[in-house]
Amino acid sequence: MTRNDDTPPRGEFRLKGWHVLAIVLTFFGVVFSVNAFFITSALTPFTGDEATRAYVRGLEYNEVIAARRAQAELGWSAAVNVADGRVLVSVTDPDGAPVPGLELSGELRRPGDPLQDQQLAFSEIREGVYAAQGGELEIGRWLVRVRAAGDDPFELERDVWLQ
Repeated sequence: MTRNDDTPPRGEFRLKGWHVLAIVLTFFGVVFSVNAFFITSALTPFTGDEATRAYVRGLEYNEVIAARRAQAELGWSAAVNVADGRVLVSVTDPDGAPVPGLELSGELRRPGDPLQDQQLAFSEIREGVYAAQGGELEIGRWLVRVRAAGDDPFELERDVWLQ
């Protein structure tokens, strides 16, 4: 019996075009499926809150620059401390004297977990030293934002690490 050169002998496998096509399609199908899964997983929990705030702040950027310039002209400096569940802010003028009588408000934010964010209402406990109750705070990074009400152009944003 004569054998055709295209037919492999019995028990021998020969790779054909449709085999290669099936391998390539399977490979890219797996790659696209994994990419779709990762993109969906990455975007699903994102609420978009930060992006909205950033967009609004970008629209009002000229007012932000003017407020920061006015604050720089005051020359005030501030220190932030968190102790025993209280947020303490100390404000001093350029000569190092305390700045009394400010009406401060703010927020304590937990980056990555907006459910732990808290509003802060400050009261003056000593001349130039203001305190707000922060409650039970977990260890890690917190962001403290403080603003003065009224005509005082004072705003402060600090990272605080709790041990």
